[in-house]
Amino acid sequence: MSSQKLHGVRMWVTEGCNASCHFCLNANARSKSTMEVSKFQILCEYFKQNNFDKIAIMGGEPTIHPQFLQIMEIAQRNFESVYLFTNAIEENKLIQYSPRESDAIIYNFHFGDLLSEKKLLLDKLGKRTLDIVIDEHTNVEKIVSNIINVVHYGISRIKVQLVINNSCNIFKYKKEIINNVNEIYYEVSRINDIDLTFECNAPRCFTEGETLPQFNPNTICSPRSVLIDGSYNLRFCNLYSDKLINMFQDNNKLIPFVILKNYINLAYSELRNKCLNKICKDCLFYNTQCNGKCHIGQTIISKDDICKATNLPWLKQ
Repeated sequence: MSSQKLHGVRMWVTEGCNASCHFCLNANARSKSTMEVSKFQILCEYFKQNNFDKIAIMGGEPTIHPQFLQIMEIAQRNFESVYLFTNAIEENKLIQYSPRESDAIIYNFHFGDLLSEKKLLLDKLGKRTLDIVIDEHTNVEKIVSNIINVVHYGISRIKVQLVINNSCNIFKYKKEIINNVNEIYYEVSRINDIDLTFECNAPRCFTEGETLPQFNPNTICSPRSVLIDGSYNLRFCNLYSDKLINMFQDNNKLIPFVILKNYINLAYSELRNKCLNKICKDCLFYNTQCNGKCHIGQTIISKDDICKATNLPWLKQ
């Protein structure tokens, strides 16, 4: 594996949050750290110099950062595309933000009933995505109703994206999750001119043999971005809480980029080994159509859970 294709960075600009979503990917990994604007700018310039063209502003909840608007301005100066992930509960700062045509705002639709036309900023440029996280707890009727209420504000500007909750044991609740995905997709697809996608982030041992909305079946996970937390620690991704190395050395200088790539390569290799050791070594699809994604390596999912739920004959119990 090579990390030569790294081109995006995700930053938890603050680890504080004004919500407590049950599907939060990093709830157990976050402290209450908040990035200093000066160090955020240094990091942005570092990644720009190393040919990164995308940044995801994340948290926690980014809009509660005391200098949220300054953070967004710095991000726009350094990257071609800025992706803001927000629950949009905090309105005052959000509505002052001015995205460009190449930018996007991704709304946590767990709070869809609070998402007003004003918060969508449809009088400004850029893309808008409603991110619908689906698991066994999803209230299908409420989600569909909220989608219908929100998309009428500007159906040509709003994309609806369905994803499976990465933080739960998807194999244990496979039937319920698939039923909820299919019900929501069917109901929302009936809306005229709706831009609707199912971003299936599950491995082949979950999806094989199941009826699901159309999705890309090739589930090879490879690093395209890096993650920096609110204390400037390099991490591999939201799902894995290990802090790899602090971006700032003792002399307050940033680590050489080759060192960053080494740590990302190591974390990626360790994750793939976890997947192989658990079950992927026995899968005919491994490294051709799937490599376990981010699910198989999770401790909450056991080999037994996979074997009981999968339709793959070489893995099924």
